[in-house]
Amino acid sequence: MMENNENFLDSKMIANFLIAFALMITAIYYFNYSEEIEGEVNSVIVNSLKDVNNSLAEQDTARK
Repeated sequence: MMENNENFLDSKMIANFLIAFALMITAIYYFNYSEEIEGEVNSVIVNSLKDVNNSLAEQDTARK
């Protein structure tokens, strides 16, 4: 019984280390490319707002 419990804790600890490692790699990647990521996110948001604005303008024109 004790051996199974110890093995479970070891596998859980290894999984936690892998998750922590993945989060650290993601954070390093984000900090290295944060300007590019920010630019892409801003571009997507601005393009989406333009599409919504155009769609609303087309609906308004169709009603008149």
